[in-house]
Amino acid sequence: MNRAAVPVACFAAFVTALDNSVLMVALPTIGRDLGLSTTGLQWAVVGYMLVFASLMPGAGAAGDRFGHRRVLVAGLLGFAAASLGCGTSHDGWELALWRAAQGAAAAAIVPTGLAVLRTHLDAAHRRTGIAAWTGALAVALAVGPALGGLLSEAAHWRWIFLGNVPLSVAAAVLAGALPARRSTRPTPLPVRSTVALTAAVFLVAATVLSVGGDGPVAALAALSGAACLLFASVERSAAHPLFPAGSVRSVFVGGTVAQALWGLAVSGVLFVLPLHLHHAEGFTPLRTGLFLVPAALAVIAGAPVVPVLVDRLGPWRTAACGLGAVTSGLAAMPWATPPVLAACLVVVGFGSALTTPLTAAVLDAADERSAGVASATVTASRELAGGFGVAVIGLAFTSAGHAAASVVAAGAVAVALGITLALAARSRRSRHEA
Repeated sequence: MNRAAVPVACFAAFVTALDNSVLMVALPTIGRDLGLSTTGLQWAVVGYMLVFASLMPGAGAAGDRFGHRRVLVAGLLGFAAASLGCGTSHDGWELALWRAAQGAAAAAIVPTGLAVLRTHLDAAHRRTGIAAWTGALAVALAVGPALGGLLSEAAHWRWIFLGNVPLSVAAAVLAGALPARRSTRPTPLPVRSTVALTAAVFLVAATVLSVGGDGPVAALAALSGAACLLFASVERSAAHPLFPAGSVRSVFVGGTVAQALWGLAVSGVLFVLPLHLHHAEGFTPLRTGLFLVPAALAVIAGAPVVPVLVDRLGPWRTAACGLGAVTSGLAAMPWATPPVLAACLVVVGFGSALTTPLTAAVLDAADERSAGVASATVTASRELAGGFGVAVIGLAFTSAGHAAASVVAAGAVAVALGITLALAARSRRSRHEA
């Protein structure tokens, strides 16, 4: 056992999670300095999310094949290089490309960071390590908005990215000091499926982002359809597909879709809200960051309540309570004043904490032989949905304003709530029949 794995994994998780939470409040400033439209800002956010989600299953397989420590170190150094590129970008496309590079590096960091906890800790200490890893994510979520606003006002938005460089390099040095663990069963790399999936999601995102603009929407839509068909064909013919047929069950699919819809809504709202507060309310980046802190704290405050509710209600009904709260908070946002909007965000944050049992319930529904694939699928689908949330809800914001964006987000979570209630009823019937 090597307890140094805990700070390494936590540091890696903190760096990657902080980057996204810091960025959102700085978007209006970045857009002004680089002359970016809302669509340009969307690409800076979406590029990271889509690459991250698309490459994560393949990156996990690379860690199994070449060693988790080695892939983790490469990911951290790549994240440092991409952050340097972001911090020195001079136009929107340069920033979007470096953000995509950050997403690729993060795809290597997240699954291998968790795997390091599994391979370097014994069973008694593994749960503590994973709890610390989750805590690092929560801290990044809580301090990110205020830190992003402070850096944007007191220094420059470029330091949001440049600050990652020494942190990532330090984490790589710590990770490199861990003892190597070789895989006893080399894992094939799903290269063709990963490339096909990445092409498909980027073309679909480009289609959504081009709606209402001057882009060739019809041509992009046709290419998107062709790319999706190509991915399906590659998956069917692959000896080692990303998502093996028959490895999951309908409950797994339904729960994953519910989680994805929640991620779509929340990511989209967190993208448009700083833009709304800046343009409609005159908020500075720091004020926007401080405005979002109570919502992040509500997520942390809700975490201890989850085990109590799961014991009393079960995971599906607990998640349904959370999705109901998120739907209510989003539905009340369209014409809310800033104080009411802050209260709505707290409700959304607390409700989001209550949705976390969905992950465990969904993974329990997966075929035990495909646990690794199931974990990657859940995480990747949530990130993909977040990227499309920025695109779709950003489109609603650009076309019809903040109210329309909030209504679309509330509708998405309402559908997730319906799916979860149906799964809760199915679970209750199954217990009675047993």
